[in-house]
Amino acid sequence: MSRFFKFIGKAALFILIFAVIVRIISVMGASGEDLILEDTIAVVRLEGVIMDTHYLDEKLKTLDENDKVKGVILEINSPGGAIAPTQQLYLRIMKMHKPVYAVMETVAASGGYYTAVACDKVYAMESTITGSIGVIMEYTNFRGLMDKFGVQSVVIKSGKMKDVPSPTRELSEEEQQYLQGNINDFYEQFLRDILKRRKIDEKKLRELADGRVFSGRQAQKLGLIDAIGTREEAEEAMKKQLDMPDIEVEEFYPPEQSVLRSLMSKAKTLAATEGVDGGIYYLYKPGL
Repeated sequence: MSRFFKFIGKAALFILIFAVIVRIISVMGASGEDLILEDTIAVVRLEGVIMDTHYLDEKLKTLDENDKVKGVILEINSPGGAIAPTQQLYLRIMKMHKPVYAVMETVAASGGYYTAVACDKVYAMESTITGSIGVIMEYTNFRGLMDKFGVQSVVIKSGKMKDVPSPTRELSEEEQQYLQGNINDFYEQFLRDILKRRKIDEKKLRELADGRVFSGRQAQKLGLIDAIGTREEAEEAMKKQLDMPDIEVEEFYPPEQSVLRSLMSKAKTLAATEGVDGGIYYLYKPGL
């Protein structure tokens, strides 16, 4: 009998130690998917201007590699952003081996739409702002102000296009054509990737892709999205596709930032999209 109680005691101690280890890992910040013990639909989020997508890209990759994750829902509230990070998310979603649904919220325009269109099914609310298919570059020219105060800019460069666009002088016709060529190339990439995913006539798409925005209801009628609905409808549709009506749904959002880090991140985003940098973006930016 004493051996039996000793065995029970050792088993209880082992369970306690295991539970403590799991708790320590969780507290220390181990990713939630590492601790998934049952089949799950994972919910991830794309929020704000698309600039640094490293966290979301890695999260999607990890979820795709986890056999317990049967599908992913991507919530999107973004006006778009930088070209390369936007395409990075598009390509990541295209590589995934399990269903991915997009749920558009307040805005999913330009790069936000670019990301959504990679998903297997796209939901939006009737009032969602989407579309804005196109490319934009903006910079400020200080030439007049500099002339007024007698300030000159001196540039030494290795090639004639090295400082284009310059905030201190007007563009030549050749420089304008050079920049327009770049814009057109990124625009064609945008259209190409939409056509890979949407059953829409190319001629019709080109007519729509002049930068205009659409409501979710308009986008559905035009074939730019699949359905009107919120995350709830997306969850139910994915459960039906998986034939798993009781599957768990779990959120995998980025860890909360400190107030200082959050402010620094927002300042960096603002500087990148509002500053005089001549950047090229898939970005919905009204009021220009």
